[in-house]
Amino acid sequence: MATKAYCRKYRNLKRIFEATYQKPVSDIFWYRLTAQLKEYLKFSVENSNAELIVRSIANLKKSHRNFRINNDSFSECWDLFQHYYQQKNYLSCAEFLADLAQKLDLSQVSRSSRYNWFVNAGIPYRHEKKYSTADLALVAFQATKCLKSRERKRVDKAIQTIDVLVAK
Repeated sequence: MATKAYCRKYRNLKRIFEATYQKPVSDIFWYRLTAQLKEYLKFSVENSNAELIVRSIANLKKSHRNFRINNDSFSECWDLFQHYYQQKNYLSCAEFLADLAQKLDLSQVSRSSRYNWFVNAGIPYRHEKKYSTADLALVAFQATKCLKSRERKRVDKAIQTIDVLVAK
C-alpha cells in the first residue's frame, strides 16, 4: 500500500511532467510511463533525482513524438545522454563530434546524418559555435539512437539472408 507521502510525490511528478511536456496526460499514460522508467532506468518516485529524470523524459518526449523508453537500445542512449547532460561546460559542434567519436563509431555515418542529429535536437549546427553540453546531450541521444537503429537493421537483414539460405 502506498503512503500519503508517496502518493503526493507521485502526483507532483505527474504535474512536473505535464508542465514540461506542455500537455496534460492521462492517468494510464502516466502509470505506464512510470512503470517503464522503473523497469528500464531503475526509477524510484522517492529518489532525490526523480524530478530531474521526469523533466528530461518530458523534454525528450516533447521534442520527439515517437520517443520510446521500452526498446532495447534505450539504456545505451540514456547513458550517453546522461554523460553529456551532467557535464557543466561548453563545446563547439566540432569538439562535440570529436568527443562523440571516441564513444561511438562514426566512421560509417554520412555528414548529412550528423547534421540531422543536430536539427532533430533543435540545435543548428555551427562548426565553431559553443553550446552547453546539456543541450548537446540530446544530439548524443539522437546519434546513439540512429546508430543502434542502423545496427539493428543490419542484423535483421543478415538474419533474413541466413533464413533464405537455410530454407534452400
